[in-house]
Amino acid sequence: MPTVLREGGYQFIIFTSDHYPPHIHVRREGKLAKVLLDPIEYERIGGFNAGEQSKIIEIVRDNQALLLNEWEKVYPPEEVDNDD
Repeated sequence: MPTVLREGGYQFIIFTSDHYPPHIHVRREGKLAKVLLDPIEYERIGGFNAGEQSKIIEIVRDNQALLLNEWEKVYPPEEVDNDD
């Protein structure tokens, strides 16, 4: 489970045994959220309060290209069947 970004006390993780659509897991202080990368939206809030949720979305927006690039390193588009 590679950590692809650390910012603002948050750890942004891609699990290597995960699935499409592209998303990132966000961990901090025992909480774990799941954020879709395109479009950027929460799939699971994971106990973060409204202020934390806003900050996480801001960080994901600011780093969307990097996070999608890291996702594609783990899950190359040509190797994935999206029809499941």
